Amino acid sequence: MISLDNVSYLYRSPAGTTAAIKGITAEIGHGITAIIGPTGSGKSTLSELICGLIAPDTGKITIDGRPLRELTGKTGMVFQYPEYQLFAETVYDDIAYGPKNLGIFGAELAERVRGAAEAVGLRDDLLDTDPFRLSGGEKRLAAIAGVLAMQPRVLVLDEPAAGLDPRGRQKIFRIVHSLADNDRDMTIVFVTHSMDDAAEHADDIIALMGGRLAAHGSPREVFYSSANENPPEIAALAQLLGKRGINICKPVKRSEAFDAVMRLMRGGDSDA
Repeated sequence: MISLDNVSYLYRSPAGTTAAIKGITAEIGHGITAIIGPTGSGKSTLSELICGLIAPDTGKITIDGRPLRELTGKTGMVFQYPEYQLFAETVYDDIAYGPKNLGIFGAELAERVRGAAEAVGLRDDLLDTDPFRLSGGEKRLAAIAGVLAMQPRVLVLDEPAAGLDPRGRQKIFRIVHSLADNDRDMTIVFVTHSMDDAAEHADDIIALMGGRLAAHGSPREVFYSSANENPPEIAALAQLLGKRGINICKPVKRSEAFDAVMRLMRGGDSDA
């Protein structure tokens, strides 16, 4: 459980200070949480705070009741551009870098590297490859593996599917769901501009607006609230049908909408 208690963060420059995060109080449980909001709303800043890459100016962040500063190696972040995280001569060395900094060597290090590579679907023959010779999707997988090798309790991904084709996007989110299913104690947070990705893949959603917490709850709660002006396509379609007297309740996933429409076609209850 990640707890944020009245967390604020200021960006400082010669021109003055700008409040990027303003008094956010929230709890993020195990499973998959999406952070959404328009550009400049504070999504990336909040994700960096959760990972401990920056410290709040006010308030506190704890994980399972322990201060974030006491949890070295227990949080990990995968940046939007994997090139920022890849630097070693081989993919193996890149994945091994984090565990080595935690004092892991020998057989345990090798086991962690190969286990992390397997978890994201990186082939063994790629481990001896220059990471900058990988495809864009493979670079992202290598960056994720490098964080997983440290065995974090909190994994944060900044725009994990940005720039990927539909197949690459599906693969990334299959990995995310597999990680969440295989380790019920892990908290996975992903930052996204895509309301559809948030609706389809998150258990919990934090919506930001101007550095403040605008909404927090399940995808259905957030996307069907009166304050939400940019719902995912499925929710927008359901709302449009509702205005025309066709009630399919409140689906947020494609599968829910499909099931609701099929029930209507059969003349049954349309509740999603």
